[in-house]
Amino acid sequence: MPFFGLVSRPLFDPVVPLLARKFLFSKSSGGFLSFITWVSVLGVVLGVCALIVVTSIISGFEGELTRVITGMNGDVLLYSRGDPIRNPDQIEKKIRQVLPQTQAVTASFVTELMASGPAGVSGAVLQGIESVRIGEVTEIPKRVYEGRLPISEGEIALGSEIAGKLGVSLGMEVRLIAPFSDQKLDFISRVITAKVVGLVRMGMYDYDSKFIFMSLDSVQKLFEQKGSVTTFNIKLTPGASSRSASDQLAEAFDYPFRAKDWSQLNKNLFYAIQLEKIVIAIILTAIVVVAAFNVVSTLMMMIHDKSKEIAILKAMGLRPMQGFTLFCWIGLGIGTVGTGLGIACGLVLGWVLEKTRWIQLPSDIYYIGFLPVLVRWKEVSLIAFVAIFISLCATFYPSWIVSRRSPLDGLRYE
Repeated sequence: MPFFGLVSRPLFDPVVPLLARKFLFSKSSGGFLSFITWVSVLGVVLGVCALIVVTSIISGFEGELTRVITGMNGDVLLYSRGDPIRNPDQIEKKIRQVLPQTQAVTASFVTELMASGPAGVSGAVLQGIESVRIGEVTEIPKRVYEGRLPISEGEIALGSEIAGKLGVSLGMEVRLIAPFSDQKLDFISRVITAKVVGLVRMGMYDYDSKFIFMSLDSVQKLFEQKGSVTTFNIKLTPGASSRSASDQLAEAFDYPFRAKDWSQLNKNLFYAIQLEKIVIAIILTAIVVVAAFNVVSTLMMMIHDKSKEIAILKAMGLRPMQGFTLFCWIGLGIGTVGTGLGIACGLVLGWVLEKTRWIQLPSDIYYIGFLPVLVRWKEVSLIAFVAIFISLCATFYPSWIVSRRSPLDGLRYE
């Protein structure tokens, strides 16, 4: 008989999810209850979608900055805080001994000067590079979007933004004004004219608006520092810890050397990004919590609307814990459907933002001129778990109300 069959079933039997499905998608009350159910689902969808899109954008911003910084400097920098280094070959050999995980090393000469063009004057950072080897450590050769890198004396490559400031294009000439001081501590300057043979776009305003690239020999000749360098750019083997490598270099090299990995070059910025991600995630989780209150109201309305059916099930032998589980399944269904749809909407919206880049940002304020998107599946999984967990917790009170009801309570209202 049905009565004894229901009583004899285990506590979490397959019938309970089937009953939950019937309750969830019923067409009673003129469809009003179904409408309220879908409103609750929509609340979860909006919360999950917003969380995925925002966290993916912040992760993308962080990932794009990491790509640009490592693409410009390599994984680790070793540089001199004093005079230029006159024995670069010996230093490079020592770097490889200290860091067996070194994949490639290239030396450069970095200094500051003024650049003058038809449209005005701008402060700049001049970096003398080994054009043949720089691609082993950085992405600078890949970021040349017009022309080439300088290989001969009198040639330079400009960042895209500083080229715009100076009003120059490929083939035009730029005056470089380099400061010097003589033995009497009188400051003088040397002016040279260089031809623009390449334009570089690294994708970060700080680099594109300041850096000028010249061959290493030309910079050494300009500053009368033949054979000297100021910086070593180091690329590590995949999986090696850049922070650990910079610490090892700091221990092995005394003053005037200093070592920094890519994350230390913009430490405050990366810290701000992480803090922003946490704060925004907490704020947007409030949307899911509000949706959970909708789940509570939906279940309470369902208890009132289905009082007769619940009473009949209890009269047939539905135990209190099974009643509790029944409405937990209903709330879990709302949370799961809303979370699934929210993840789908978030991924689609993120894909559209990534492919079209239709939202542009002022790069001089936000470092990057577009909204980068990077989906991290660990974060998506965490968002899905939290959303479903909150939805499930919202079912406990209505489920507890059902589990305490007597069969006569439902029949009395009919």
